[in-house]
Amino acid sequence: MANNHPLQNVLKTAADEAPGDKVSFGDLLDLWDDRTLGPIFTILGLLIVLPPLGAIPGLPLVIGMVLVLFGFQMMVGSAHVWVPDTVENLSISKKKVRKAHEKSKGILQEIDSLITDRLSWAVSQPARQIAAGVVMMLGLTLIPLEMVPFAVAVPGLAITMIGLAIFARDGLLMLLALGLSLAAFGVVGVAFLA
Repeated sequence: MANNHPLQNVLKTAADEAPGDKVSFGDLLDLWDDRTLGPIFTILGLLIVLPPLGAIPGLPLVIGMVLVLFGFQMMVGSAHVWVPDTVENLSISKKKVRKAHEKSKGILQEIDSLITDRLSWAVSQPARQIAAGVVMMLGLTLIPLEMVPFAVAVPGLAITMIGLAIFARDGLLMLLALGLSLAAFGVVGVAFLA
């Protein structure tokens, strides 16, 4: 996958390269086994943000748990990502993934034009480990926010941006994503303390 269109191509690549009629989490792990979790975080965030996938009941809960698992492994520096078989076998039809890709292709292409390799200190190994901890916390926010209409979009977008920043080595995007993460935590506070 070329870094010149990392966000535009991430859903398409998953649909094109996964075997069979569905895209499973196991397929994604096989696809990017020797890379960082950036593409995985990007895809999981997009599944929350993009229609029609984000509206599937129970999906934010499952994705939140997977993000906690992946974020922890990245935070402690694991070289290989492990998931339980039940999570590895979770899948979405390629038709739905391609539909989400087609609906989002234009805006994702625009976003890709803004992404570049910059501020490398903000995507260094220690910075990525901090970001992984933030992804864990954002994953936890998805669980209660599932009950609030459209509220999962804010943490979903932050997760997508963190994943993309890791994948594209864009430190400025990482800093923006961490700022958006603070806003996501604010959404949780407003939704449940108001």
